[in-house]
Amino acid sequence: MKIHTKAVHVGDRKQAPDSVPVTTPIYTASSYFYESMERLGRVFTGEEEGYCYARYDNPSTAALEELMASLENGHGALACASGMAAVQMALATALADRPKSVVAASALYGATIGLLMNVLEPAGTAVRFVDVCDLDALGAAVAEARPDAFWWRAFRIRCCGWARLIASPKSRARPAPR
Repeated sequence: MKIHTKAVHVGDRKQAPDSVPVTTPIYTASSYFYESMERLGRVFTGEEEGYCYARYDNPSTAALEELMASLENGHGALACASGMAAVQMALATALADRPKSVVAASALYGATIGLLMNVLEPAGTAVRFVDVCDLDALGAAVAEARPDAFWWRAFRIRCCGWARLIASPKSRARPAPR
């Protein structure tokens, strides 16, 4: 083996020891080695448990999902690689089996507004933006739209009249960055 190959691979394919680490290891591998293509094929098709590719699952992600489900007393959890992936997954899940209607705060990040206006609306989801600090307007929006999902991020909303980020969904333009 040449030195470059050794630098990358020596010591990295050791069999797991007969011990359990005190903390969950972080697995950075994107793919996993199996003794045969047949076994890898069974893992890929779900006939056999195991990890085959990090985009599908890996031990670190599985441990995080198990932890979150337990902490939330849930039946399962899904870890996402980005906040926007989590937002899209949450909204898609909330709207999966019902009419598509969302009431969203008018004070949101630009990417979230883009998701609502440029992805969900063209796909048939009715999106209504409202100032969630105005309880009368919020109540009216909910009564009129009868939404299947609500979306706002509490840490971005200041109902005391200071430091508020407002996007104007009526203009259909992205808010200017501040």
